[in-house]
Amino acid sequence: MTTQTTVATATYVIREARHEEYDAVGQLTYEGFGHHLPGARQPDEERLGLLLDAAARAREGVLLVAEDLETGRLVGTATLLPFGSNLSRQAQEGEVELRLLAVLPEARRTGLGRKLLDESARLATSRGAGRIVLDTAVDNETSQRLYRRLGYVRRPEREKERPEPKVQLVVYTLDLPSAA
Repeated sequence: MTTQTTVATATYVIREARHEEYDAVGQLTYEGFGHHLPGARQPDEERLGLLLDAAARAREGVLLVAEDLETGRLVGTATLLPFGSNLSRQAQEGEVELRLLAVLPEARRTGLGRKLLDESARLATSRGAGRIVLDTAVDNETSQRLYRRLGYVRRPEREKERPEPKVQLVVYTLDLPSAA
């Protein structure tokens, strides 16, 4: 999955990450999930590797970033993974999985998360996917509200129990229009 699409929004551009940005995207993802904050719960070793290894996400799928046009700083990211990817945990045949949608605190409440989701849906449609699937923490109500507003539907039948101390996940899907 490669792309060179660039989507400009008011003060942000959404595009595929460049190789030289992978370390910054990894740090952005870590911070976007709030792990850098004082007293924040730290991810386990496997999760930490996933957050920081943006290069692996780029190899497996499409690594999107949102760049602030005024500062040049990367402030958001999302990863699209095809069915069969080593990093996908939910995608079934005909689906693309969206993982690690993260926006830095200073860029939140600007519509950037929605723009990253919209661009992800556009890219998935252009690649012939019939659906996007994603998961999020059961207690992440802010993200779940956004997903529902955009037409994502919770799929409890696809949710699996996870052993403590892992966070329970809820699964959402969005049916995509035909790319025809």
